[in-house]
Amino acid sequence: MAKLTAWLITLVGVLLVLALVAPNVFSGVWFNWVIALVVLIVGIGKLVRNYSYKKK
Repeated sequence: MAKLTAWLITLVGVLLVLALVAPNVFSGVWFNWVIALVVLIVGIGKLVRNYSYKKK
């Protein structure tokens, strides 16, 4: 899960940098949805990892 989180955070970072470089391309509503969904997926993934049943 740590690798997935790292990739998703990297993706968000790349999208945010691209939004600064080319604001006209990434100014649509879809861009805000992509950022929100990626952050939501990361948060849910971390919650699942922290609260999952661990066999000892």
